[in-house]
Amino acid sequence: MSNVFSGKVTQSRGWTIGIGVAAAVLAAILLIVYLNRYRTSVNDTAAQTPVLVAKNLIPLGTSGTVVAEKKLYQVASYAQDDIKIGAVADPAYLAGRVALVDIFPGQQITSAEFSAEPIQTIPTQLTGLQRAVAIPASGAKNLVGIAATGDRIDIYYGTGSASGQLLALLAPDVLLLSAPTAEGTPAILRLGAVAAQTMALASDTGTLWFLLRPAGDAKNPPKKVITQQQLLTLINAQPKNN
Repeated sequence: MSNVFSGKVTQSRGWTIGIGVAAAVLAAILLIVYLNRYRTSVNDTAAQTPVLVAKNLIPLGTSGTVVAEKKLYQVASYAQDDIKIGAVADPAYLAGRVALVDIFPGQQITSAEFSAEPIQTIPTQLTGLQRAVAIPASGAKNLVGIAATGDRIDIYYGTGSASGQLLALLAPDVLLLSAPTAEGTPAILRLGAVAAQTMALASDTGTLWFLLRPAGDAKNPPKKVITQQQLLTLINAQPKNN
């Protein structure tokens, strides 16, 4: 009888030990899963995300297009917890929008600080000493109906001289704020204040020729003056076909 009782006790102890071992193993598994999930969560929180930060003061009313063109921002990386709500990561988002508040150097640029919709007015595309000047445009020489708003052009100035007509580069890489789409519509150019003054006088005293630049990585042409006599010399120097 005692042997039977002793066997039952031994069996009971075995079950107890087995259950204890199983519980310890399960607890270890749960702990490992928890630690992995916690580590993943920490890593996600600590992951660095790039956002745009103001490099210079961006005053109220500044065009986002100008911010992008002038690179008034720099890219900085922050942990997820440190990124402001609505932080802007792509400078293309700023195109056409306008700053609604002053944005100070080192401050993250957020969508709330710019207009919700693009505002494409000419003054919002100017900054500092930039000016818009309207030039009468006519025919193919001013790319009427050919160039589009946003294109860039080289402008040449033609006038008479002692040796006949001359043509010279007046201003390279000029932005067309508004392209002449039909006869009688002006071309509106974005220039520095001094260059705008020069362009206004040039349009009254000679002929302006617009040359369309490539859309990609265009190089500035040489500042060379060519006269009518030089043109005739170049023509005569060409090889003659028999």
